[in-house]
Amino acid sequence: MDGEPGNYKIEMKKGLILGRFQPLHMGHLSLFEAVIDNQQELLVCLGSSNEERTKRNPYSSSERIQMIKAVLSNYDCKYDIFEVPDINNNDLYVKHLEKIVPEFDIVYSGNTLVKSLFEEAGHSVIVPKLVNREAWQGVSIRQAMMDGDDWEMDVPAVVANIISEIELS
Repeated sequence: MDGEPGNYKIEMKKGLILGRFQPLHMGHLSLFEAVIDNQQELLVCLGSSNEERTKRNPYSSSERIQMIKAVLSNYDCKYDIFEVPDINNNDLYVKHLEKIVPEFDIVYSGNTLVKSLFEEAGHSVIVPKLVNREAWQGVSIRQAMMDGDDWEMDVPAVVANIISEIELS
């Protein structure tokens, strides 16, 4: 360094969020906001990216990416999205993800399996306060959709709009 101001670059810390986003719901949004509030770059990992049109994974990766981008367009933040296909092996999953995603500083997750897998691999994990966990989880929202119950309040409005235009067969 030559002593001149501005000749060095401070790297922004990177916060990773892993989810299936089936669909993206208010719980996911609160995780995004935790990373953004900590002024970190958001690395969104789209788990089960190879799955679509099943009961557990109704939306395609491109539809889920559309949801993520639509939600994050309302924030002034730096983010990137990575598709992480399933390998169905918890022991190898973190190494699998690390081959796809650049280095990250911290993992944000309310999922106990994700927390334990990443901590066992030596990563720091923040478990944010989970709000309205009963309603704000994909399984409950997907069930409400199938039952014809109200679910729209459990997802960001822009996501409800995207879902309304998707034909699930």
